[in-house]
Amino acid sequence: MEDIISKGYAELVPDVHRKLDYRPRWYLPHHPVINPKKPEKLRIVLDCAAKYDGVSLNDLLYQGVDTTANLVGILLRFRRELIAVSADIEEMFMQVKVPNLDRGALRFLWWPDSDLSREPIEYQMTSHPFGATSSPFCANFALVKTAQMFSDHYDSYVQNAVQDNFYVDDCLISLSSVEQAKSFVKQINELMSRGGFKLKKWVSNSELVAAVFPRLSGGSTTVDMPSGHGVTHRTLGLEWDTKLDVFRFYFDPIERPLTRRGIMSVVSSLFDPLGLISPSCLPAKQLLQKLCKARLGWDQPLCESDVVVWKEWIDFMRRLGSVTVNRSLKREGFDDEAKMELHVFSDASESGYGTVAYARIVSQKRAPYCVLLFSKSRVAPIKHVTIPRLELAAALLSVRISELLKGSLPGLFCQTYFWTDSMIVLYYIKNCERRYVTFVANRLSVIHQYSQVNQWLYVKSEWNPADWTSRGITKEKDLKEWFDGPAFLRDQEYGFTMDCMEISTKDIEFKKPCAQVGMNLTKTVHFPLLSYFSDWTKLIRAASWLRRYIDYITVLYSRHKDRSVRLGPLSVMEQEATKLKILKLVQEEVYPDILEILRRGSKLVTHNNLQKLSPVMIDGLMCVGGRLSYSDFTMSFKHPIILPSRHLVTESIIRHYHKEEGHCGTSQVLASIRETYWIVKGISEVRRVIGGCVVCRRLNARIGRQMMAPLPPCRVKQGWYSFAFTGIDYFGPLMVRRGRSVEKRYGCVFTCLQSRAVHLEVAHDLSTDSFIMVLIRFIGRRGKPMEIYSDNGSNFVGAVSELRQFIRQWDTYKISAQLASKQIQWHFSPPSSSHRGGVWERMIRTIRRLLLVISNEQVLQEETLTTYMVEVERILNNRPLVPVTSDVNDRLCLTPNNLLLLRDCEGIAVESSVQDKYSRRWRQVNYLADVFWRRWRKEYLPTLQCRQKWLMKHRNLKEGDVVIISTDGATRGYWPLGIILKCEIDKDNLVRTVTVRTKDGTIRRDVRKVCLLEGSD
Repeated sequence: MEDIISKGYAELVPDVHRKLDYRPRWYLPHHPVINPKKPEKLRIVLDCAAKYDGVSLNDLLYQGVDTTANLVGILLRFRRELIAVSADIEEMFMQVKVPNLDRGALRFLWWPDSDLSREPIEYQMTSHPFGATSSPFCANFALVKTAQMFSDHYDSYVQNAVQDNFYVDDCLISLSSVEQAKSFVKQINELMSRGGFKLKKWVSNSELVAAVFPRLSGGSTTVDMPSGHGVTHRTLGLEWDTKLDVFRFYFDPIERPLTRRGIMSVVSSLFDPLGLISPSCLPAKQLLQKLCKARLGWDQPLCESDVVVWKEWIDFMRRLGSVTVNRSLKREGFDDEAKMELHVFSDASESGYGTVAYARIVSQKRAPYCVLLFSKSRVAPIKHVTIPRLELAAALLSVRISELLKGSLPGLFCQTYFWTDSMIVLYYIKNCERRYVTFVANRLSVIHQYSQVNQWLYVKSEWNPADWTSRGITKEKDLKEWFDGPAFLRDQEYGFTMDCMEISTKDIEFKKPCAQVGMNLTKTVHFPLLSYFSDWTKLIRAASWLRRYIDYITVLYSRHKDRSVRLGPLSVMEQEATKLKILKLVQEEVYPDILEILRRGSKLVTHNNLQKLSPVMIDGLMCVGGRLSYSDFTMSFKHPIILPSRHLVTESIIRHYHKEEGHCGTSQVLASIRETYWIVKGISEVRRVIGGCVVCRRLNARIGRQMMAPLPPCRVKQGWYSFAFTGIDYFGPLMVRRGRSVEKRYGCVFTCLQSRAVHLEVAHDLSTDSFIMVLIRFIGRRGKPMEIYSDNGSNFVGAVSELRQFIRQWDTYKISAQLASKQIQWHFSPPSSSHRGGVWERMIRTIRRLLLVISNEQVLQEETLTTYMVEVERILNNRPLVPVTSDVNDRLCLTPNNLLLLRDCEGIAVESSVQDKYSRRWRQVNYLADVFWRRWRKEYLPTLQCRQKWLMKHRNLKEGDVVIISTDGATRGYWPLGIILKCEIDKDNLVRTVTVRTKDGTIRRDVRKVCLLEGSD
């Protein structure tokens, strides 16, 4: 920290700045960072990612564009020539200053004179610190700007080196001769010093070049290699032996637990950007994939077999320290007339696929040789993929790698060849007439885009070095051929072959041929921007910005430097000019012949549909001539601009006015439009566009309709005991007085779906427990029902779950199978469909009216309420089920009590013994029950035959229909949108209940609670 302050990279915050509130202020924590591979260097990092109130400084800083050169490209260019030079910019970020106005955002606390016993004081950075997201961009921008400012004083390759051979603060470059290298060292050192950058840690493989290194540049970062290999220099993570001019591999991972997490840590620590040892790394990746397939936990120990495989791989990687790879592609005695070819091999197996690229150097003075350039090895996807598809993926990878190599080393390769041992892939590439499935077609399109068919060659599997990229290398003897390339490429002459096998027309990758006949009726859009926006205002603004940008480019690259371009927000005049330009484009596109006639001053032919409008040209636009020329209205009203129907711009204008008019109807929208524009066939066009308005369709959508369903079997079955089929609902609250307090009670109505008898109970609340008590009292008095029907109330749903749980408990106490089989079957109506419970809803209305009359609108005692409920029950069960006539000869009217009480009105007064009395009473009860059901069938059932509403059949809702769901308490604009997942078809083949998927989940609704927006057909 003292070093940073003494060098001026940080300063005390001036007193005057502490009082300036308009300056940005941000206080940063800081900590030291030590690289284990560079233990002598300590770096202070200001933690700009630390958050205060959920926001960090990095969140507010502009990161900038990534202008750093590609790491792989730098390393490839570093291998191009014989002479190599590397250097490092000393404290690069610190050399770039921060403007005075912004330094307050980089404040931190530190003890004065590093005395920890004193109170810390405020400092602020004057340079860009490590840890700020903007620092890399600012530093790299300053570096490139330095090269551009002084480009006239130095050779062009020096300036290019700043852009292409610097990776942040590391410079790696290879040059063709010692003289050029010496010149480069001198020029680049001087150029950097002009920008305030100091190069140090100079390293070269040439002693002659190293002799000219500045004495004060500092030493290089060295690494002591084991086994007496000498000293290497670390260059962008690679170990470079400058004496032998080779790359070495040093692998000594930190001991990690033998778990999936530990293996992931070790595999991720491998740094091999050029893929020089990628086949050696593949077995570890395959083991990791195997653990993923087995769903092994992150910290779960490996099995013994996997531990053996892992340790064998670690031992093999540690032995790679004896392996070397030549840094330079060229060797001593390289002929300037030598040619360099690029050969890319690809292969795939069930466990992986990959590609490897070699440079083949052919010279007249020496035998051909190969140099490993780049490789990529990948594990096969976990999801099964066929071998031909993996081979095709490897071929695609070959093409992409060749583009990377040729882009990084421009002009180096005279010819490019692609090799594969897959006859099927060669056939796919060669045969351009077949139509393939999407997977194959997409990859073939890229292959054909970046390669020629005659560049693809066949190689035998045993000669294909890419076989190691798909299976891995685990033996040291294979490494030599891997680095030197296949033997047949090292021959002076070798044969090329493109032969490939014929593939059956039944190959699954072929698309089945089919004849298609079609007509394209879409009009060509001459100005593509018109189709990008459906909003008229956005289209005008986008086109206005585009016109301003064109003006800016025109002024920038024209000779007329006196012209200026308007800045700031768009003006009204700019947008108006753009609007007129768009309208002219539309008319030129649709009416070119008519415009030409009008410009010549000729008359339109009589059959032209625009003749009634008497079109005229005004300011380059075709407008309505009409009959209002002498009126005192505005020009736009007298001569509206003519627009065609069924055009994108016309539709956007209609949508704009439709929205401005509050989504009104056709007449009002058309009237508003005709104040400025005249649309051909305006009424039909406006009606068509408004018909597609989503907002209007939501607001005007009709509630679903369907014919009233037949009565369910439980309403028309004869001969069952009362309340065998029961409907239940709650009503209330009913206020009762307990002492001085007033409490709520709720009524529960049980209605027999056949006899329409009623049973009333009082519930203390709407909880499940309370309903269980009500149900127990009902069953104790009326018997257990077979089926219960209710709405979807939460108390009913909870009651069913608890009842089922109780029944399961009864079964555990070995109740007889007969009793256990008499369970109550519960039926729920869809939510928000009260009309399906009309049987009990109608009863509730009558009950409310009777309670109101009996209680005289007073707050009752609880006992009084219970008594009144019984009295209301008696009254309801004495109500007639059929209309009452005035004929004195008619029998007494049919009531629910006829079935509940089974009493004869007149009674039987005959003396008999006790045994005869009971026998006669039993026969009398059966007789009265039969009388009730006969009268019920003849008198009551016919009254249910006619439908009172919902008389017509309508379209059934279908799966995939888009609907909105009617929601109580919300306006139509806020009703949720949904898609029908399932339709419940009734016995009459009509759909009355659907299951809908919304953004919040899946719900079940009656068709009368949904509105159809868009049919699936």
